[in-house]
This record gives sequence, C-alpha cells and structure tokens, in this order.
Amino acid sequence: MTGKARRGYPSIQAALEEASRSLRDVRVLIEPGTYDEQLIVRGNVSLVAREPGSVTIRSAAGQVLDCDGTISLSGLRFVAEVGEAVVCRGGSLEVRQIDVETRGRISLWAAPGTRVEASGSTFRGGRVLFAGATGVVESCELLDSPDNALAVIEGARVEVRDSRIERPRFSAVRVEAGSSVTIASGRFTSCHDTMVAVIGEAARAEISGTTIEDTGTAIGFAERASGTVRDVTVRRARHAFSSRSGANPTVSGCAFLECVETGINISERGAGSFRDCVIQDAEAIGVFVKGDGAEVGQWGAVDISGCTIERSAVGIVVEGAEARFRDVRLNRLRFAGVRLLAGAAATFDELSLNDTPVGLDARGKATGTLTGAEVIGCSALALSAVDEARIMVSQSVIADAGGGVGVQGTASLVMKRSELRDMESFGLIAMGTGTLVVEDSDLLRPGAIGVIGIHDAFVDVRDTTVTDAADIGFRVLDKCGGQIQGCTVSAAAGLAVTKNDYVRVIGLTSALLTITTSSVSAKDAVVAHVTNIYNTPMFFKEVTGQVAIGNGSVEQVQERGEVDERQ
Repeated sequence: MTGKARRGYPSIQAALEEASRSLRDVRVLIEPGTYDEQLIVRGNVSLVAREPGSVTIRSAAGQVLDCDGTISLSGLRFVAEVGEAVVCRGGSLEVRQIDVETRGRISLWAAPGTRVEASGSTFRGGRVLFAGATGVVESCELLDSPDNALAVIEGARVEVRDSRIERPRFSAVRVEAGSSVTIASGRFTSCHDTMVAVIGEAARAEISGTTIEDTGTAIGFAERASGTVRDVTVRRARHAFSSRSGANPTVSGCAFLECVETGINISERGAGSFRDCVIQDAEAIGVFVKGDGAEVGQWGAVDISGCTIERSAVGIVVEGAEARFRDVRLNRLRFAGVRLLAGAAATFDELSLNDTPVGLDARGKATGTLTGAEVIGCSALALSAVDEARIMVSQSVIADAGGGVGVQGTASLVMKRSELRDMESFGLIAMGTGTLVVEDSDLLRPGAIGVIGIHDAFVDVRDTTVTDAADIGFRVLDKCGGQIQGCTVSAAAGLAVTKNDYVRVIGLTSALLTITTSSVSAKDAVVAHVTNIYNTPMFFKEVTGQVAIGNGSVEQVQERGEVDERQ
C-alpha cells in the first residue's frame, strides 16, 4: 500500500480496512497469487496488480468486490462462483485491463447515481449492468452472457466504444425505457435473439460503425423507442433491422447482407426513416412494412430513400400500412420487386426496378402511386393490379418485359404520360370488371397486342400512340366497355382495332384496318384464353404468339369464330 507508508498485509481486505481510514488517495499494490476473499472497498483507493494478469481474487460465497468512493482497479482477475463479481454501490469506479468471470450472474454492476468506466477488460459468463448509472465501456470483450451482455436500465446513460460482444443468450445490448446508449465501432456476433434491443418510452440508442453477425434480429427498436443508426453492417441476421410498436428511428448508410428473412422489418405501428442503405441476398423480403389498420400519422411515417435492394426473393412488401419510397433501386430479385397487399398505401418516386420476374404486384385493397419509375427487364409481368387494388403510374418507363400491365378483378390502373416498350407478349390488359385508363402515353413494340380488354372490364385510352404492335393495336372483347379516343396506331402490318359493340372509337389515326364484331362472346378467330397460374393475372393472347411467361403449368383453351364486320 502506498500513502503515508508502504508495508505488507496478511490479506487484501486488511490493507483496504486501513485505506478506508485514510483521508488521502491510497494505492494498494497486490503481489501475484490467488486470493479467496470478499472485498469491501471504501474511500479513494486504487487496487493494482504488481504484474497485470497475475492476481486472481475469487469468492465461492457471494460477490467478490463491493465498492463505494473513488475506486480504480487495474490488471486484476475476479472470479465469482455465485453472486455478483464487482459492484459499484456509490461514487465512481474505473477499471482497466481486468478480467471478470462469473457463473451466470452479474460481472459488473453500476448502481443508481454511480459512474463506471471500463477499458481494455474482459467480462465472461455474466452481464454488465448499468442501473440508473452513467459510464463508458471501451475496448472491452463481453463473452458468453447467459442473459443480456450489457443492460442499460432505469435511466442509465452509457457509451460503448470499440468493444466486442459474443454469444449472449438474449441481447448484446439491451436499453430500456428512459435510458440511452451510444455504440461506436463495435463487433457483435452469435445471438439467437435481438442483438441490440432498444425498448420503451424515451429509450434511445445512437449506433455507428458497428458490425453485427449471426443473430436473430440485429437491431430492434420497440415501444416508442428512438435513435439513429448509421454505417452499420449486418450479416446473416434473421432480420437486420426491426421497428415496431411506435418506435421511430433514423437509419442511414447501412449494409444489411444475407438476411435469413428480412432486411428492414416494420410492424405493429412501427415507423422510421431509412436513407442510403443497401440490402443484399435476403432470403425472403428486403423491406417488409406491415400495419394493423391504425392511423399511421400518430405513430410516424415509414420513409425509405436512396436505398438499393438486390438479389432478394422479394424487394418490398407493404401490407396494411403506409410507406413512402424515393429513389429506391431494385435489382435482380428472384420473384417480385414490389408487393402491395391488404390495404397498403405506398408511394414510389423515381423507383428503378431491373431484371426481376414480376415488377409490381398489388392485391386486396392496396393502393400504389409510381412517379418517374423505370421498370425494366421483368421476365413475367411488369405491373399487376388484382382484387380491389388501385395503381397510378405517371412519367414512367416500362420496358423489356414478358408482359406489360395486367388488371384483374375489380382493380384499376391509371397510366399517364408514360412509355411502354419492347414487350414480348402484350402491352396492357384489363380483365374481370377491372378498369384500365391510359392517357398521353406511348406504346412502342408492345408485343402482339397493345391494349386488351375482355370480360366486363372497362378501358379508357386517350391521346396514346401504339407503334409496331405485332398483330393488333387495340383488342376489346366480351362485354368490355369504354372508349379509345384520339389515339394513333401504326405498324407495317396487322390491325388497328378489333372490338365489340361496347367500346367507342373516336378520332383514331391509323392506316390499318379496324374490325368490329357484334358478338359479345370471346369467340374470335385469333384469340386464345390462357390461365396463368404464376401468381399473376390471366392473359388473353394471340394463337400465333407466346402464350405464357415464366410458368411451370399453363391451361389453354382455344375457340374459333367468324369476323362479323369490317370497317
């Protein structure tokens, strides 16, 4: 012990008892060895191993060290067979290069009102608990916790820097209501639950420059928690990021890679802002937004901008919720780019979607708005609206697809000031009692037929140009109603329009023939009825053309009839 005197003591506790009576700062220098003691430290005391790592202090009966004052620990090893290892009951505690091992309890406990700073230390088999305390955990390792490796509760404020956390049972870091944590440059691996869990009213986390791997949910905000996440890399999580039950974080510049299920998962009235993130190789969904029918405004909005989603099964799914997407890029997805389901309301500004079987699939009472979109290279179908879905497309480009746009059921789709080009099979089709409205658009090489209307559908096409359809510009059958007004059809061969008695053709400009049939059936010499069971609408196609895109099974029925009248 250094202070007024330097002398040897029969035990560490004996030296501490004298130190507690001193009014000066006391330094206790401990010789190498193993000490079976329970230490009570009071005053202004430093406990230092003469040779770092050579001193082990252990207890089989309870906590190893209880301190209150201004305490410093350096180069020591603590082993707690039962109970807590190190408890800071009052004042402040600084630990440097210590190793703490516990059997399933608390490695380091910072009590309310205290401040604890740990650096260069290792905590094994227990958890580090800040309860109403402040502190710093820097360049530390937290390993094999049977609970939460680091718990920040009861209004605690903690900074975690350059630290590694491995194999926690529940969470690497758990932040509860009224508490906050700042995490920078960490590396967290191997957790079956939520690696960083931020839960409760006024719980907050600031996370940056951290890598998280092999976990259930990498980062989860819940129950009105908030915070920021930036420049974080997540690999092999079930869900890379989760926001639910009123949470509203801000996320930017993150990479969510090889997720087992989803990259970004918003549910149960969750919200959040996501900017400039990359999601790659999600097995299920890149971004999943699921609501419960509640008013969105009171919880906040889901706003996703500048993000890229690649090689996932599905890029974006919105179900029963509202979401805004701006400058989002979807590339090489395995099934669908966007799915809107069950009351979804989503807006897309400058969406770029490439090389995906189905571009956008809207179902139920979903609504979607696409402005300035580019949907290119869809092998099956670019846009699909079925059931009661409502889709609005403007100032967009749809190109190089198996089929263009399909409307089925009572759904509706409106396309304005847009371009559709280079379809393999058809441009746009309306079926059932669906509604298709096309205004001031260009259909260039739209496949066999530019626009198809069948069953009891309604088509309203105005001021639109159809160029180089392989067979027919407009094809309307059965009891399909509506009008074709102010349109132009041009091609080297084929027909301008074949129609029933329910569609008016007004001001058509074309050198090609128009055919009108008085029959209201679909019996026509050049029509085949194809049922597409690839989870996309049914197609009505020319017999001479390709009848289905991307299907493993197709049912085709062909019936022939006579042309009634030529105009």
